[in-house]
Amino acid sequence: MTTLQTHMAKLRQFSTQTYFIFSGIFAALLIFAALIYYRNDIFQSMQDPGQPFQTYEAPEAPNYNLAKNWMELPDLAADPFKHETQGDVFVILPVLFKGGDHWNLPITREDQIDRLNQTIRPNYVAPYKSAGRLFVPYYRQASLYTSMTNREDARRSLDLAYRDVRRAFEFFLKHSPPERPIILAGHGQGASHAQRLLSEFFRGPLKDRLAAAYLIDHPLPLEHFESQLAGLVPCESSSDTKCVVGWGAFMPGDQAIVDRFGTDLNVFETDDYYKINGRPLLCMNPLSWSRGPDYAPRRLHKGGMAAIGLEPDRKVAPLTKQFGAQCENGFLYIDKPRSRALRRPIRIGGHYRTLQFNLFFEDIRQNAMARVEALKTGGQLPERVEKLDDLEVIEIVDSPTKPVDEE
Repeated sequence: MTTLQTHMAKLRQFSTQTYFIFSGIFAALLIFAALIYYRNDIFQSMQDPGQPFQTYEAPEAPNYNLAKNWMELPDLAADPFKHETQGDVFVILPVLFKGGDHWNLPITREDQIDRLNQTIRPNYVAPYKSAGRLFVPYYRQASLYTSMTNREDARRSLDLAYRDVRRAFEFFLKHSPPERPIILAGHGQGASHAQRLLSEFFRGPLKDRLAAAYLIDHPLPLEHFESQLAGLVPCESSSDTKCVVGWGAFMPGDQAIVDRFGTDLNVFETDDYYKINGRPLLCMNPLSWSRGPDYAPRRLHKGGMAAIGLEPDRKVAPLTKQFGAQCENGFLYIDKPRSRALRRPIRIGGHYRTLQFNLFFEDIRQNAMARVEALKTGGQLPERVEKLDDLEVIEIVDSPTKPVDEE
């Protein structure tokens, strides 16, 4: 073989190797691109419990007489009127449990409870601590998978979760004196359950104790205020009481999440869960505490919080003046946050997951305190009745008497 032939053979061998290398790289890039594009579909299929809810053996129901079934529970033996705050707060947790092996979260799963305490407690529960005694139940949350489908199985799973929340709320009412204002708060799936509590419990006299209900990151159709929430109204300012606050917040690039929020998510109506399907939604701008369409600049932002893993009582400065915000067609659009800590991470199932930070932590904290104070000083709640133990006891001694006509 001549030298030229040898070089040509080596060239052909190199070309073949290069072809296979680049073909492999191209194929890998195609697979990677497909995984990115279909990541939410893949995530959804992975979380399907794979069995009908009708044959599903649900986890044991929590006993709310036991403190272990509460993330937060005040000392019920203490006098509530000696507590440093004037209100009582019932918070319904958002969901982190993805699903897979269960439709509903077994609250005996220590790994899942730890996640709730590490992520949800410092970000979504802590803002309300300044407004009142905290009552925060663990409950058999419907898995994230139930928000990805409208199957009857998913709707029954949500109903089971609500029944736990309802029992916990009845416990709360037994231990919340009528003289104390109530804050009702729910984020994500918690906001869905809070809507049902409002329709069942707050259309009568209990409404007079409602400082405000905060229903965040779950759609609330405005038409509900003419039907199942009749008698309640949306809040219109920062100091209104006996009213409902609500929004779903979205960053630049969240259009797919906006579409899902306004179309595919379920809300409870009368007897079952139904899709939103584009109905007008409640939107209050927490920077201005207005329902109007005006843009609120970033200077009004009191602070977001990214507090994963922090102890409940640890003080951390909020991230202030991060973005402006504007309500538009029922959705709250915010600017890109200055801090990366408050930006939505790119991850599989990101359309469905609860954010690991609270964009409006400090805005909510200060506003909840203000609404409790406004209701307390408005003179519409009953005054505390002094306990008999605190009154002077007068001993009554039997004394025989005679009828008048015997004297």
